[in-house]
Amino acid sequence: MIELVPKWILYDEFWRTLKRRNLWLIYLRYVVVLMMGGLLLIGELLPDLQLEALSIGILTAVILLYNMVFHRTHALLPEGKAPFNGLHFAFLQMSLDFTALLVLLYLSGGIESPFFYFFIFHVIIGSLILPRRVVTILIAATLSIIIIGAIMEMNGSLPHYVLIGYNEGMQYANHVYVSVRVMMLSLVLFLSNYLANSISKELYLRERSLTIAYRKLEEAETAKSRYVMSVVHDLKTPIAAAMTYLNMILDGSLGRVPEAFERPLERSRIRLNNAISIVNDILQLTQLRLAEKPEISHVNLTELIDEIYQEMRILFVSKKIRFSTWINSDKDIYVEAERKLLKLALSNLISNTHKYTERDGRVEIHIQRKDEDIRIEIADNGIGIPLHEQKKIFQDFYRSSLSKEKGIEGTGLGISVVLHIIRQFNGKIDVESPSRIGDGVERPGTAFFITLPSTYRPPETNVEEIEV
Repeated sequence: MIELVPKWILYDEFWRTLKRRNLWLIYLRYVVVLMMGGLLLIGELLPDLQLEALSIGILTAVILLYNMVFHRTHALLPEGKAPFNGLHFAFLQMSLDFTALLVLLYLSGGIESPFFYFFIFHVIIGSLILPRRVVTILIAATLSIIIIGAIMEMNGSLPHYVLIGYNEGMQYANHVYVSVRVMMLSLVLFLSNYLANSISKELYLRERSLTIAYRKLEEAETAKSRYVMSVVHDLKTPIAAAMTYLNMILDGSLGRVPEAFERPLERSRIRLNNAISIVNDILQLTQLRLAEKPEISHVNLTELIDEIYQEMRILFVSKKIRFSTWINSDKDIYVEAERKLLKLALSNLISNTHKYTERDGRVEIHIQRKDEDIRIEIADNGIGIPLHEQKKIFQDFYRSSLSKEKGIEGTGLGISVVLHIIRQFNGKIDVESPSRIGDGVERPGTAFFITLPSTYRPPETNVEEIEV
């Protein structure tokens, strides 16, 4: 097998780009087939223009046939270096295209053909896909065939086809004309190959550098996350030990505590509880960022939300919050996700509805299928979120001004965890306040809208995620 892979190709994106360009070349060939069909039609409509219609028609059919074969086999190409890879596929396409163009050139007047300079277009395309030395070989072989064909036509050993109505002269027998035409074509083809390939290679090398830099950033972020997880985990042990001693003091296990000490100790316990909550949230978020590919299963959303509610039921009952769930289907709705992660995301949102909704409030969850997506609305009539802060709540450690004013404890990591999980399943999350069930200024409420594909699709890397 011909070795076509340059040594500077070291990253996967090159192969994905090459696969797209190969497909682009296939689509472009369909356009060429239509143009050749148009040429035959013009030949029929203009009596003064006479073509080798039958031969050109057969050539058009051959081009269409091998292009359909390429189209069918394109999807089977491996995205990487293999015994037969995208570069070999591109070389095969370009070789057949050069051959077809040589045949068309011969049938339309040889050295006098108006399609003579279509080779320039093919060389530029080939230089964007194939290594320079490979295109140089193709150019050299093509020019050799053109020169040999021109000489054979001059001495009469090869019949010359005249494109009647376009060029009926005897230029093919003019040595000066043939020499100048071949020299000019050679200069343009080699120069086009050099310039196009140089630009293409420079762009590939720059893209490779950016890819390597991004991978190093990812590795550094992973190392930092592991370090943070290790440090935070070590912090949790002394905090938990202090919490244990405080509990023993306050429940009388170590003797009676003077009344004057009870309130400060109780406040200390609350603060330590909050510290443990922060540590747990940081550990949770770090573990999510370090997590490998999730284990996907068929998750029953109805059962999952009911399970979460039963675990938190006592909290809602204690504040007399009315909790209801609605589904726009007679059957249970399923989604493909990792059950544990999805439960964590929904638990965080449902827990927030309890935390930020005052006594005698309402919480509603609506689940509905829309085409190929599942939409989950989690709404309450709690304290709400100011409009200018709604985008900020997805940031790590951000807490709204209203929650701080009302003295509601929290870490500001819960929504960040939810966002990270939903993105893992290629979903989206939005927030709206006031909510649909809000009750005026005092209880405007908040609604979170989660959209998940019913069939699992791996997350797509985008600019926003890279910037984060």
